[in-house]
Amino acid sequence: MQPDVAEFVVQGVTVEGEALQPTNWLERLYESLSKIETVSRKTYSSYTRPVLREGIKSLVVRVSLQEADPDAFELIKQFVAENHLMVRSGRGSRDAETTGPYTAIDKERRDPKRNIW
Repeated sequence: MQPDVAEFVVQGVTVEGEALQPTNWLERLYESLSKIETVSRKTYSSYTRPVLREGIKSLVVRVSLQEADPDAFELIKQFVAENHLMVRSGRGSRDAETTGPYTAIDKERRDPKRNIW
């Protein structure tokens, strides 16, 4: 991996150019990266995020996940290798620095002081 790359994109296309089956592979992989904190609360990694680019399901992964959660990083690497998926570089480190970490999906986005209902 290039040292100036802050993230990479796992695309739902094999190196042979075929769409990955089953079609819900992204949901399954993203779900396997989540952690259950309590009985009713699940958290998702702030180092990964699912995206849809040009009709192709993809997973954007921060390279820093390798240090933060080596098991999750290894899971992604194995998934890519087993399914022969295309991987491309994402944003460079300078671009990624300006945006900070991805917003976690499970965080409350409403302001409780303005919540009228």
